[in-house]
Amino acid sequence: MKTVCFSLLFTLHFSLFTSISAQVGNPAPDFTVTDVHGKKHNLYEYLNQGKKVVLDFFFTDCIPCQFYSPQVNLAYEKYGCNTQDVIFLSIDYNDTGAEVIDYENKYNIKFPSASGRNGGGNAVVSQYQIIAFPTLILIDSTKKIIDKMDPPTLVVFDFKFAQHGIIPKPCLTSTSNYSNDESIIVYPNPSHDGNLLVSFSNSNLEQSQFELIDYSGKSFGFLQNTFIDENTCSLDVNDIPTGNYLLKLIEWNSEPRYLKISILK
Repeated sequence: MKTVCFSLLFTLHFSLFTSISAQVGNPAPDFTVTDVHGKKHNLYEYLNQGKKVVLDFFFTDCIPCQFYSPQVNLAYEKYGCNTQDVIFLSIDYNDTGAEVIDYENKYNIKFPSASGRNGGGNAVVSQYQIIAFPTLILIDSTKKIIDKMDPPTLVVFDFKFAQHGIIPKPCLTSTSNYSNDESIIVYPNPSHDGNLLVSFSNSNLEQSQFELIDYSGKSFGFLQNTFIDENTCSLDVNDIPTGNYLLKLIEWNSEPRYLKISILK
């Protein structure tokens, strides 16, 4: 039988009891889980991309989880729907994938969830020695836990995120949100041979990174680039499947720029 440590008085206010490992300052163990829609998530892959990650430990019969999950969903939508600087990932304890899908539908949860029994969630709960639900922790690229959301309301997310330099950003859900930057030339577009050439004169290529994102918001990570000259580099897209994408240009101390590209194999 699933158990939870919480104080439920006349309201749904609760106190998170101390988990053994999930303490601020502790290392965050790596893991890979599969969410209930079949997508794999590896913690360190996100962190190595410079993302911050919110882990939401829950189970479907947990009353405080049911109360706070919609608040977490509001934060997920306010901070980019997993397409910007922060990734939200729920780790379920001891439920099946079908039970977690029912939970998502009932509470209109949009961020990904890995079930305990079918998606690897139970192993992660054990790794992090979670003994209270919900427990929400924030992990950064140092691979350490840097904060806890207690209680996990949107107000608390706003306050804690501001302390860590996380600002609200729009969800990247379609190409209608972004237009091509005409100061940058990408060719050939579509790419047929596994390479893209990017040419522009008003940026420092050596301080630039290129992230590839599909129209659902899924990131394919940062692309390897080879400098051809001071204004041009070649990007390797050999391992990227056929499709339409947004190429996100990340420059030091500047807002990201986006370019629409296509890849054909």
